[in-house]
Amino acid sequence: MDNATIIARLRSLGSLPVDSTPAIDDFPLQEFDELVQQLSEPLEPSHSLVLINLGPPRDTSACGIEWSLVHAAENISAEALRNILHDADDTEVRSLIEMRLINYLKNNTE
Repeated sequence: MDNATIIARLRSLGSLPVDSTPAIDDFPLQEFDELVQQLSEPLEPSHSLVLINLGPPRDTSACGIEWSLVHAAENISAEALRNILHDADDTEVRSLIEMRLINYLKNNTE
């Protein structure tokens, strides 16, 4: 399966629900995570944006699967990542990437 097909399937599954809500019980977490793991590098920036937007709401968790989205979405240049964050939804994945990007840029510009 190519990245575009995987991204389309992830979009059809929808955003990760918060793990403290009943919606988590019906969400196909294993399938979602397996699809994320099948993505191959390099990603298109538009694919990274989709992954960021599929994260759970800010300051929540989805059984830790949001970290799979973080690591997959980061498979583009730091500059491209910084550019797409302006268009990203306010998800926990965006929040995590913003913090990591700030640290990366601080450590690599000194």
